[in-house]
Amino acid sequence: MEFDGFYGRVSVKRKRKGIPDQYQKFLPENLSKTKSAYPYTYDPFLIFFNEKATQEPTGSIYTDRLLQWDYAKHNLLCKKHFGNEGQYWNDRDPKRIEAFLCDWTGKKVVLIANIQYVNLSSGYPVWRLDYCEVE
Repeated sequence: MEFDGFYGRVSVKRKRKGIPDQYQKFLPENLSKTKSAYPYTYDPFLIFFNEKATQEPTGSIYTDRLLQWDYAKHNLLCKKHFGNEGQYWNDRDPKRIEAFLCDWTGKKVVLIANIQYVNLSSGYPVWRLDYCEVE
């Protein structure tokens, strides 16, 4: 929450219940550089957090690496799960992202978080997908 005080803009940062400490800094209320104010250098922010996840993340994938690792596999799995070969992950359904990750890793995984970053060298967005493996 922000308000204008005698000494200028004051930001009140509160811990949101149900979200682990490692994700608190990615909450919109905890950002100092928002996407609208700093479109090419904004702070990373949380798009999705799975409140039902009971485990800590065991892995993370940055979406720009998927293309580098295997361009054809990326496009094939994107077509299968999202109906396109797009590289934007902010509007994708978390359940479909989870299914994509299962196919990508060849393991049963649960999506824990989707965090949007900005690539400072290009200004383009990139997403970090945190997941945990399950039996």
